[in-house]
Amino acid sequence: MSEEVSPIYAEGIHVLDVTGNVWLILIFEYRDPKTYYYTLARRDQERLLEELETIMNNMQHFLDEEIIRINNERARPEVKDIILGFRGTPHRPYIEFYINFRGPLKPGVNRYDNFYEEEIAEYDYEILWIFPEGCRVLSYHIAGEGTVLGSTDNILVVHVRKGTRVGAHEWIEFEVPEDVLGKLKVS
Repeated sequence: MSEEVSPIYAEGIHVLDVTGNVWLILIFEYRDPKTYYYTLARRDQERLLEELETIMNNMQHFLDEEIIRINNERARPEVKDIILGFRGTPHRPYIEFYINFRGPLKPGVNRYDNFYEEEIAEYDYEILWIFPEGCRVLSYHIAGEGTVLGSTDNILVVHVRKGTRVGAHEWIEFEVPEDVLGKLKVS
């Protein structure tokens, strides 16, 4: 990545299903005054693919350093794919990661824990968790300003501002009713 390319915003969208499978779509938006990525995309596809593979490997390395647990069982996030796009101008590239991991769910209170190195947020970002319909977010500890939404309180949105101390240990407790897990057995 060129030194002139700088991150300006990120968004992490987590979607949990009743099997305990989590898809994370992680999007980083950049300012690219010299159109480094746009130029690569138009003129040197081979080099662009090498660059994206390096970025994907770096993200996997960061994920490998985190400890993610669902109900005390270690989950191993894996980067499945990556794409490069542009927000209306060659100066605003974004990189989107598709990440997958899984953990066991049980009827009643469940817990997601994430341990990672503490740091200061270098840009604003948003975290979105969507739990299955019928589930309910009970409590959470994530840096930033959070809100629980959804008809059953099954959506958690957290906004983190640049300069916020983040990391160390974040967690979410959520309830999974028996009938929600029962839908899995019927299908």
